[in-house]
Amino acid sequence: MAKAISKKKIKTPGSKAEVKCAYCQGTGKDRWGLMSVLSDCQVCKGKGTVLIEKPYEKCPVCQGTGVQRNKRLTCLACKGKGVLHIEEGMKVCPECGGTGKTGSVGMRVYCLKCHGTGKVSAK
Repeated sequence: MAKAISKKKIKTPGSKAEVKCAYCQGTGKDRWGLMSVLSDCQVCKGKGTVLIEKPYEKCPVCQGTGVQRNKRLTCLACKGKGVLHIEEGMKVCPECGGTGKTGSVGMRVYCLKCHGTGKVSAK
């Protein structure tokens, strides 16, 4: 008897890209050195690079820094990577207008509708 075919999305080799970790700026060490100067980066686990699914774009929320504005915390949208996977067939988010952020100027947070990507499904 034949096995049932899984409906999981099959990833082809090379569908991911290795990019420099934005949070530690590729050093692999904790950007702030709070625990110790020897502490590994919490985003890339000390490798200095992170894997991201292709295609990807610079994170509109943190502008590719991987850090929340005026804080020592990872960006909520890209989780410190500095880039976001953007699926094909997306349109500009009507909630944030493609910026990935909502709220008043002093209290901007990442958009909950598009999760900080600035894009939503065209469907």
